Amino acid sequence: MRVLTDLSLKAIATGVACASLVTMALPGFCDEKDAEDIKSAIFRYQAAAEQNPSNPVNHVKLGKAYLMSGDVDKAIEAFKAAVKLNSEDPEVYMGLARCYGRKNDVQQACDSIKEAVRLAPTKAQYHLKYAQLLSRNEKKLDQALQEFKQAIKLDSKDAAAHRDYGAALGLKGDFPGQIAEEKIALTLAPDSADAHFYMGSAYAASNKGSEALPYLQRCVELDKKNADAYRLLAAIMASNHKFKEAIDYAQSAVNIHPDNKAYTATLEKIKLASKAK
Repeated sequence: MRVLTDLSLKAIATGVACASLVTMALPGFCDEKDAEDIKSAIFRYQAAAEQNPSNPVNHVKLGKAYLMSGDVDKAIEAFKAAVKLNSEDPEVYMGLARCYGRKNDVQQACDSIKEAVRLAPTKAQYHLKYAQLLSRNEKKLDQALQEFKQAIKLDSKDAAAHRDYGAALGLKGDFPGQIAEEKIALTLAPDSADAHFYMGSAYAASNKGSEALPYLQRCVELDKKNADAYRLLAAIMASNHKFKEAIDYAQSAVNIHPDNKAYTATLEKIKLASKAK
């Protein structure tokens, strides 16, 4: 059936993995209480920077607070002020990398994090951030994999490193390798919604819907806003001719992002398939 062919698990899983990896490690949104706390932190660090403008630590803290609030441009200004005062602090460059990453300026982000890696080559978190940024460029995936390996070598207990290394392996088509890394990530962090998602997407990309199902279901239990997971669940259910469940999952994805054409198309294709069964 043409409609079901269009809902290929492998095609959808590969597509959502690419989209998810592009946004990996971006700062999340905060709730109302957190927003008030961040606003208070900005006020405190602004005052501290004004009272002691030659202390780079105050500017770094201010930059981090601005970044958490979503004001990326002001965060960049604060981090640049810190660089002028102390160009040997790797955390300043980590902050700039996060800012440019949020602005989707991957080249600037990579240039910044490379400085952090140069200044602190034995710190796993900088290699990990560099790897995550490189993963957003398909042409630099091989370099990203090397950085992931280095991050894991320096800190083998970092669940995020194994999780995102696995996701990058998946983009290279190495689904067995991805599954192996996601298993390690889930051993270290059993309630990682992202690791469950990447594990499920790896199985789905391998056309193993039954193996993918429990991981994706657990993912949406932990993260009810993961529209890509709902879309994959919809495709799995549709492939098993369980159209009611498939429509429910596809509708959940559309409810989260009503303007997303891929989610809407998936829902419409499943509805057509259900009528043609």
